Amino acid sequence: MKKSSLIFILLMVFHSGLVQADALKNSEFMELSEGQRHWWYAGAYTALGHIVSLDDDKEKTECVWNWFFKDPDIRKAQLVKSFKLYPDHAPTSIVIALLRLDCGVFPKDK
Repeated sequence: MKKSSLIFILLMVFHSGLVQADALKNSEFMELSEGQRHWWYAGAYTALGHIVSLDDDKEKTECVWNWFFKDPDIRKAQLVKSFKLYPDHAPTSIVIALLRLDCGVFPKDK
């Protein structure tokens, strides 16, 4: 499979998740069970890890993969705190903002 085809497929899968996630506010997300939130985190960070890895920047890719999965309890607490601070935003906006800050991915100028 060509790299461009893989990118397209991953973006379509990720975008379909974003459309659903963006319909969900952080305040509503916090009403989900811990198990439901866990699987959302796992799916979001797995997809983002794959997308970032396509840029061939090993440092940023490693940062994204490790950001959530290395210390999930610490990251979940950080995410919950952020979701509560911004109840009317979407969970994806918080995730992207935190990865921008900590890993330097998804710059605004791209």
